[in-house]
Amino acid sequence: MALVQALVIVAAIAAVATALMLRANDARTRLQIRFQADQAALFLDSGTSLVSAMLAALPGDGVVHPRQDWAQPRDGIVIGDGFLAWQVQDLHARFNVNTLNGEDATHQAARAAFLRLAEGQGLSRRGAQRLADALGPDPAARAAAVSGAPLPLPLVDPRQLAPIAASEATEFARLLPLLAALPPGAAMNINTLHPDVLRALLPDVPSAQRDSLNRFLRRDPVPDIETLMLWAAETLGPDIATRLEALPLSVGSVTFLVTLEARLDTLRLRRSVVLNREPLPGRSAVVLSMPEPE
Repeated sequence: MALVQALVIVAAIAAVATALMLRANDARTRLQIRFQADQAALFLDSGTSLVSAMLAALPGDGVVHPRQDWAQPRDGIVIGDGFLAWQVQDLHARFNVNTLNGEDATHQAARAAFLRLAEGQGLSRRGAQRLADALGPDPAARAAAVSGAPLPLPLVDPRQLAPIAASEATEFARLLPLLAALPPGAAMNINTLHPDVLRALLPDVPSAQRDSLNRFLRRDPVPDIETLMLWAAETLGPDIATRLEALPLSVGSVTFLVTLEARLDTLRLRRSVVLNREPLPGRSAVVLSMPEPE
């Protein structure tokens, strides 16, 4: 009996020891994952600082175009035992959803362009109108569009519209890369402007003339809006030049979206950062930073 009791006690102690070892191993694994996550987050921080310095060093003439260094994606940058990648997009190349909250003719023109843009990416007419209503100047229409409290305007991120377009999530996902949430008075950069946005802004321009404009924009960066207007008047005609002149266009940009990814062993972290290079000369400020799901 004594021998049996001793064996039982030994077995119990062995079981407890095994359980403690398993718990210790789990804790060590969690600690290792936490350490890797913290290290990967530091990689993302360093990437943000690098891109911020790159944007701050853009030429002082204010001209921003896709041939500059900021527009070239980076991948596989080795940092210690991990890797860092990033891609920078000019938000002034997109349609600014906060222009939909304007008044009178400005609001109507922006709304019409937004509806064309949204329907061009596959959204239904009703779905596009609901999004436009949610961003419009009428509080009652805004509340009805979201079936509750209106969205706080101006938006800080166009993804705030996703719940409204939940029934057309696939189509909204195609529209989202064409949208930005900038201050209402922010101009679009003609050097980076997406062709689909330009098409929505100039719906009645014949395709041949629009293609000519796109070729002109791809050939060389536009140094100033005056150069664009002179070329448009001579090549496209005074009517189209007048319509171009009415658009809020510029040749520079101050707000950029940076998508970063850090890889460390099997861990991947992604983050989106909105950078503004305007606050102080030679510096950039983080406007918005959020993790991205895999």
